[in-house]
Amino acid sequence: MKTLGDIWVQLFENGYYGFIFLVILNQAIYFILFSSKSKRTEKYKFAVNNEVKYLKRTANLFSFAVFFFLFSKISNSLGLLASSMMFIFVALMAFMFAFMIAYGFNMYLQYYYPFVLEKRLRSIRFKKVISSTGNSMKILNELEEDEFLTDEMIAMEDASEADFDVWVDEKSDEKIIHKYDISDKALVCPACNFRTLKERKEKVLKDASEFEEGLAEKYYQCTYCNHKESRELKLISWSKKRELEKI
Repeated sequence: MKTLGDIWVQLFENGYYGFIFLVILNQAIYFILFSSKSKRTEKYKFAVNNEVKYLKRTANLFSFAVFFFLFSKISNSLGLLASSMMFIFVALMAFMFAFMIAYGFNMYLQYYYPFVLEKRLRSIRFKKVISSTGNSMKILNELEEDEFLTDEMIAMEDASEADFDVWVDEKSDEKIIHKYDISDKALVCPACNFRTLKERKEKVLKDASEFEEGLAEKYYQCTYCNHKESRELKLISWSKKRELEKI
């Protein structure tokens, strides 16, 4: 007949397998949803908005799996959990190891992974584009593309709300403009050079109207070195914003 200690050990072993399954399921869902996006701009936006969230969830689920795994293994090595004190001791040991793993994962995702994600986003964004005539298209640099962008598009780039890529087929003169939403991306901190400068609040100095631009001041803070700064940015008119959203 199984004792209460045996039952607890069995439950924690089952919990370990359950959380490992959730880890695999969580990442599988992300890759399925990512692969379902047909346009590169959609893939880019999905990765920006969701990749770190899914990885954090995976890290937390994996930490729970480690906790359950260590609890069951330590319990087996020490013998049956005959007393509540032994139960608490084993649980604390497993929790400390799991917490350290979770903390390490979260530090990695917060400070280093933005560079990994940036590399992935660049591979999505700058993948070769083929024109309707079958020719390889050339992406224009920041100076060259301004000729093809409206003042509103340039204002959105200056405000770090969006970035536009202009691809040109030099043989047929076909032009494609891709819009990338970068409003949720952290900026490069001028103090520490890490991509950890995040917007904390926004103060509207002048409201935009249907046909007139507005003005706002955004306040940023670095999550790594605590550097703070503010920037004044133009707010495009409502009519122009609706036009740009169609791109």
